[in-house]
Amino acid sequence: MRLNKNTKKTILSAKRSKNEPQKSAATRKVNKKKNARTMRVYADHIRFFFGFVAMLIVAILWFQGYPQRVYTDTLEKLHKITTSLGFRVQEIIVQGRVNTKQQDLMQTLKINRGDPIFTIDLQQARFRLEKLEWVRHATVIRSLPDIIHIKIEERHPIAIWQHHNQFNLVDEDGTAILTKDYRHYGVLPLVIGEGAPQKSPDILKILKNFPNIQKNLQALSRVRERRWNIYLVGGVLVKLSDHSLSQGLILLEKLLTEQRLSINNVREVDLRTPERYFLKVTPETILRIKTNRKGRVA
Repeated sequence: MRLNKNTKKTILSAKRSKNEPQKSAATRKVNKKKNARTMRVYADHIRFFFGFVAMLIVAILWFQGYPQRVYTDTLEKLHKITTSLGFRVQEIIVQGRVNTKQQDLMQTLKINRGDPIFTIDLQQARFRLEKLEWVRHATVIRSLPDIIHIKIEERHPIAIWQHHNQFNLVDEDGTAILTKDYRHYGVLPLVIGEGAPQKSPDILKILKNFPNIQKNLQALSRVRERRWNIYLVGGVLVKLSDHSLSQGLILLEKLLTEQRLSINNVREVDLRTPERYFLKVTPETILRIKTNRKGRVA
């Protein structure tokens, strides 16, 4: 069956009319998606703009110091209120102060009677106190409503350090304490040389096990920050090595205990290699030995 041209056109137009509603529905869906995406983009831009403006306002206020002024004014008002209620420093109690001067302590503490007790920075006060020469450790406590408690642990001198014709005390941590009146702290071992304060606590602790060395000890000298020399009473020089320090001290204690080492006939003892030590005797001892030998030969 053949269709004429007019019939074909009618069929094509009918097909188009059927497909047009489907195409328009799809187009509307696409347009809705595009519109929604566009609105989200606009919303993001608007939020970014308002956020930027807010940050700009905050930055301007910050650089002008407005928040800081508000914070400071609020604190001042609070401190005035608490002070009026009795929360102000009326008493400062210090425990453990022996060698630290009271004037130096108060100047360093920077706390006065009448100060608002809540304005005191306890941590900073402790740091300032521990910078004092005699203060090893400090504790600062706020006791409401009006008392500041300070507990000080002072340094304990264990030796006197001679350095460039100056004398300083040395504590158990190896810290040098600058003081003019070092003789006030009793008879302490004398240490000499660079690096002596830092190393002296260790060797002085070891020497507690050697009573004869301690009894005859005159001074300890740090040599080139590598080893120790010991000066005994009478000027006897004993050379030691850090690598064999304990063995050398054991041998020296034995020599002193058995009286094999006399300050009258020995000038120097080299114990840097304890397995084979050397003695340097006095000229008088050498002369006496030669005389005795000649007498035997005769």
